[in-house]
Amino acid sequence: MGETFTLNELTNQSEVMKANVKANLEGDELMFYHSLRPNLELLQKQPKLQTIHYILDYSKSHR
Repeated sequence: MGETFTLNELTNQSEVMKANVKANLEGDELMFYHSLRPNLELLQKQPKLQTIHYILDYSKSHR
């Protein structure tokens, strides 16, 4: 039996990161994007691996 599937760029994170979002922006939109970018980068979190394991262990214990 063959397996068929459709690639979806919106759910494939590696493809989403490759997409050039700025390509479709014009003057004012580009300035707005650059003014927001530092604030958005502050919101991005990089949790410790230990924290991720604590969360996974907790969720597994409540199944």
